[in-house]
Amino acid sequence: MRANKVLNYNSILQVLGEPGCPVCRFMKDVQAAALQKPGSTRVDHLCNFHTWGLAAMQRAPLAADLFLRLLEKEAHVSPDLPCDICVVLWKEEDLRIRELVTCLNHKLVAQWLRSKPILCSIHGEKLKKGAPPVLASTIQAIMERYREQLMEGLEKLRDDYRSDTANWGLLGHAAEFLASQRGLHA
Repeated sequence: MRANKVLNYNSILQVLGEPGCPVCRFMKDVQAAALQKPGSTRVDHLCNFHTWGLAAMQRAPLAADLFLRLLEKEAHVSPDLPCDICVVLWKEEDLRIRELVTCLNHKLVAQWLRSKPILCSIHGEKLKKGAPPVLASTIQAIMERYREQLMEGLEKLRDDYRSDTANWGLLGHAAEFLASQRGLHA
């Protein structure tokens, strides 16, 4: 994990022109902000992924201060508590899924839907649950088209393997499709 430039998106509509799943793109920015910007999220408990992410992405003095606070509390903290950063991500993801569903008739969304859009399977399924039947069908078609594209590329990578890493980005795309961006879902 490495630090990313935090863009502080305000709307899911801002990421529709970016590559990949727009919900993953938006949430990756939210996660980076939570890990990189001190004080943006109150942290009393962290999961494994976000503990390591904070160690890797936060400035050392700020990470040390946070880890000191967590170590002081650790004897009194239940291991069953949810990670504070995960809770922020769950709430924001729900908000952005609902935003995208309510904007499905917006001209930017209509344009995105015509431009070979990509949705990961997790966010696609969540979108389908809130969408009217016709749009749920469109979302399913988007996911199926991308799944087939990934399968074709992965079969070629498997069968025509070369030691160069030119096509290895495909593995990351497949991982995102299957499980969304790293750290967004356990």
